Amino acid sequence: MEHGVRGGSGRGLKTFLSATFMLSLVGCGGLQLLPHESKVTATSFQSYEQVQAAYTDIVPGATRLSDLPKLGFDTATTPNVEILSYLGVIERFMPRNSMSFDHLAPPVQSCIEAQDHCSAFIFHPQHIESRRLGNIFLDVLGFERQTIDSGWSAEVVLLMQDGHVAYKLMSGRPRIEDQHDTVQPLGPLQDIGNSVFRTASRVL
Repeated sequence: MEHGVRGGSGRGLKTFLSATFMLSLVGCGGLQLLPHESKVTATSFQSYEQVQAAYTDIVPGATRLSDLPKLGFDTATTPNVEILSYLGVIERFMPRNSMSFDHLAPPVQSCIEAQDHCSAFIFHPQHIESRRLGNIFLDVLGFERQTIDSGWSAEVVLLMQDGHVAYKLMSGRPRIEDQHDTVQPLGPLQDIGNSVFRTASRVL
């Protein structure tokens, strides 16, 4: 009987020490244990400002295809570059006929009329980091998960005609700061309930 009491006391002590250790981690920066990931598109640009500066150096009518790699827009080595034919250019600038041809910028009109001599490159440089915040216990147990996305993203469209940039467009988000807060009052039981509901829906 005495051995059983000692065993129970030992297990209780271990549980107490484990809980104390976890609390000390939270108090001493244990939040770093929460997941952290980066989403970076392979690119030579380190910031949105660098993309903007390189974009400014592109001169429609003068910048050639062979000049683009020196500016950081290498169509041969940059991953995930979109290449559009003139039909893709039409869909890009006139989606579902939402804009008439006459309202397009003259260089775009000229490029589309050139048909096979017209194409476009679309670059998507970005650097986004996702960090989990909040209480480590609530996060691990699935009761509440707070995620913050920070960084930048850009999209550069270069319309090409006969080996030269005919037209250019740039858009993006210089300062991304998105916070997501997911609350599940039932914690892990909520995930089980959702799985059961989806399974039942498929069966029925």
